[in-house]
Amino acid sequence: MNKKVLDFLKNLGINIDSDPILKILLKESSLTETQLETLLLEIASKFNGNNGRERIDMGFRASLRGVSKGAYARTKTQALNNIRKSICTLLLLRYIGVINDDLASLIFELADRLRERDIERSINMIRYVIECDITRTG
Repeated sequence: MNKKVLDFLKNLGINIDSDPILKILLKESSLTETQLETLLLEIASKFNGNNGRERIDMGFRASLRGVSKGAYARTKTQALNNIRKSICTLLLLRYIGVINDDLASLIFELADRLRERDIERSINMIRYVIECDITRTG
């Protein structure tokens, strides 16, 4: 990840530089590293400046990534579109029965583990879910 972005996030108390879960999930996700950086800057900008009431200027966020405001905005749009498509894909798979009750339950349990920062168990569960053959019956 971009050092300027990592340093900015670290100054806000968000240290993702050596997060093993983030690395695994990013590698397997539909987001690029650049899109993730942009999303993290968007989230972080809400909590910075004027006691959280004022967002950090898009020009500043773009400069942290070393791109123009237009390039930054395009990357943000691409990231949001990828998120929408991922959510719709999960919903579609659940709707047609490809994601059964057991797998859906496991995905929600994994989400809870991630939120609790249970790293070792989360990594094992991520690997299991990723490698799970969802077309297998029985």
